[in-house]
Amino acid sequence: MKSMKERLDLLFRRVAPGCRGRAPTLLVLALVLAFGCAGLGQVEILALDADRASWDAVVAQARGAGLTVALKDYNEAALYNQVFLLVGLGAAKFDVAQALTTWTGSVAARFADLSTYASQLQAAGLEIHSHGGRAIGVVLPWRKDAFAGISTRSTKVKESVQLLTYLPAGSAAAALTKGKGVPLTVGTITITKTEKKNPSVDGALETLLSAVRQVVPTGPLTALAQVPAPARDALTKVAGMLGIPLSPAGEVTLVIESKGGVAPLGVAVEPVSSPLGITKVSIPLEQLEGFLAQVGAGVYVRLPYTPHEMAVTSEGANLVGAAAFHAAGIRGAGVKVAVIDLGFAGLATSQAQGDLPAAVTTRDFTGTGIATGISHGRAVAEIVYDVAPQAQLYLIKIGNEVDLDNAVTYCISEGVHVINHSLGWYNTNFYDGTGTVATIARRATGAGILWVQAAGNSALKHYDATFADANSDGWHDTDVTLSATAGQQIILYLTWNNWPATADDYDLYLYGPGGTLVASSTSTQGGTEQPTERVTTTAGTAGTYRLRIQRAAGAARRLSVFSIVQNLSPAVSASSIPAPGNAAEVLTVGAINWPNYATGPIAPYSSRGPTTDGRSKPDLAAPDNVTTGVSPTYNPFPGTSAAAPHVAGIAALLKAEAPGLTLAQLQSRILSFCIAMGDPYAFGAGRLEARPQPPAQAD
Repeated sequence: MKSMKERLDLLFRRVAPGCRGRAPTLLVLALVLAFGCAGLGQVEILALDADRASWDAVVAQARGAGLTVALKDYNEAALYNQVFLLVGLGAAKFDVAQALTTWTGSVAARFADLSTYASQLQAAGLEIHSHGGRAIGVVLPWRKDAFAGISTRSTKVKESVQLLTYLPAGSAAAALTKGKGVPLTVGTITITKTEKKNPSVDGALETLLSAVRQVVPTGPLTALAQVPAPARDALTKVAGMLGIPLSPAGEVTLVIESKGGVAPLGVAVEPVSSPLGITKVSIPLEQLEGFLAQVGAGVYVRLPYTPHEMAVTSEGANLVGAAAFHAAGIRGAGVKVAVIDLGFAGLATSQAQGDLPAAVTTRDFTGTGIATGISHGRAVAEIVYDVAPQAQLYLIKIGNEVDLDNAVTYCISEGVHVINHSLGWYNTNFYDGTGTVATIARRATGAGILWVQAAGNSALKHYDATFADANSDGWHDTDVTLSATAGQQIILYLTWNNWPATADDYDLYLYGPGGTLVASSTSTQGGTEQPTERVTTTAGTAGTYRLRIQRAAGAARRLSVFSIVQNLSPAVSASSIPAPGNAAEVLTVGAINWPNYATGPIAPYSSRGPTTDGRSKPDLAAPDNVTTGVSPTYNPFPGTSAAAPHVAGIAALLKAEAPGLTLAQLQSRILSFCIAMGDPYAFGAGRLEARPQPPAQAD
């Protein structure tokens, strides 16, 4: 049998075969210091440092019961090495150890079978964690992705089992610990709640920097391309989960809001500013830390807002009265209609099919090409053209709020009369008509442009409640669930009613079907940050996912959660209209499936009012689920994305009929054609059925 030094020397040479000299002896000394001085007769615990507060509460209760206990904590990688590698070599020992459930297959042999003690542990309210028919531990009450077990080599099994029965004491400590949160493992990176370092920087960016520093612990940061592939993949996943635009070239796109200060733009790649004083910049990942360190008072650096198309994945022209206008020779001539959208892929195909005119004006503010990306804008434009075939169409592509602001400036300069915006923006206000995106829409209406806005398709994808914590465990009492298929994207937005800056700090966690934490958003709000959290991930397995909200600090606030893809349970349809559809100045359009247009009901997914400040929205409803030439994605075309362009087309016909109509008169005339349907928070003024003015009678 090899001696301890021989084993460690072999281990050292495997880890670093090029090293020689005294290092193995130093490693032996370190291990002796770490493990050779353990107190006799005491229960030795190995735990994650992120859970130290919870384990301290367990230890305190155990010591109060007369047990002698010693606790050592490690980061995730070091704890795995202790339990799996060093214990196997005889270089470490423990009686009780924490392990992540994802390690089970590797470390199961290190833990004793607790089947004999199962009833005792279950009586303490603990859940048994089994593997291969053996009860190898108990699930930690404060986190479902970890368990605690007893070593196969422990000589203090009875005392260790007793200690396990005190684990519930750690739950309250976990919930009440500030500034930590529940750790999440993404590849080789551990995501925990980061300490707030710069009040002028969005907390999600600080989380990303923390992840980068786990990959490059010291010295200057390296370019993304120079990071080893596994770590590069992990960083890309972290950025994607947090909604941080990280390009394959390794550039992070940010938005800088000017509040009277000057931003350090020296390392910015092609900065683009807009009239509202917001600037879009790209920063190479290797320069991100230095850039953020220079950000001071008077500016705020955050993530760009992300617009989403209002589609749930024409017959409607006649339903809204277009045929009567066409019969009277009114087809929209002389009216300019802009479709602001995310992509017009296949534009040439629609033109060749006659679904769009050959002469359209295009403008791309993203730099990626008007006909790249998605075809959503193309389908929207086809509906406008179907209703108002002689209107002059402007097809404008955007990707964020800076693009949108500049697109509005362009529309004003071009004398556009109507803007169709079948996009929704989440986490930009508390759904009350305030915020940057609503302000951009008001710039357009202030210039006399009618802004026709899709209400959204979130009636079944929205949750709204005031934070409640009856058991004082730090978590919102209601867990919201969703069902996802394997490979399906999950996008969740959380905000609370303390805009535009808050010290009320909430965090968002997503647990998978097996109870494992799969994604989280734990930005620290310290008083200058926006009250938002966001999670984007891909479902690894099919099943029910659980969304949990934790209050880290501050007051109990009204919460609003939106899911972009899956329905939520419970769902709250009220106040489910995203920005800028909740702004008073825009004309917000709900959807009725066209076969039901005469009688209703409104489509079950169509977003409802009132706004969170109590105003009635939407303003009216129009048909959706109509045929377009964009097959198969938007044929049929469901959702308020399809309803809004019917109204935009009618607006063009009315403006062509009476060119002198002001914005207020045009909007009033549209609403005067609405037929009441019932609930004002579903239909607004009712469904649209327009008709031309009768010809003037001669004297």
